[in-house]
Amino acid sequence: MNKNNLTPDSIKQLLNRSTAQIDSNTVERLRSSRNLALERHRALQHAPVQAWLTHHGLWTGSSSSSHKHKHVYLALAVLFSLCLYSGITYIQHDRDHSDIDIEILTDDVPVDAYVD
Repeated sequence: MNKNNLTPDSIKQLLNRSTAQIDSNTVERLRSSRNLALERHRALQHAPVQAWLTHHGLWTGSSSSSHKHKHVYLALAVLFSLCLYSGITYIQHDRDHSDIDIEILTDDVPVDAYVD
C-alpha cells in the first residue's frame, strides 16, 4: 500500500490490522472508554443546558463530584440575586419622585430648583 495514497478505506484496513497487535487488556480499556464517551455524548445531546455547563467547566457530569462545585453554584446564585436586587432598586429609585411632586404642588420648592 502506497503511503501517499491514503483513502478512508485504506486507513480503515490499516487500523483493523493494527488492532490485532494490541493486547486484549488495552483493547478492553479502549472499548470501555469509547462506550463511556458515547454515553456522555448521547446524554448531552438531550440536555443542551447541561452540555453548555459541561463545556464551560461548571458541570462535571457525575453526581459524586458535583459537591466539589457547590461553591460555584452558590456564587452564581448570589451574583444573580445581587444583580436582580440592584436592578429593581435602581428602577424604584429612579421613578420615586413623589416627594418632589408634593413640594412643587405646595410651592415649597426654592427658586433655584427651577433653574436647571
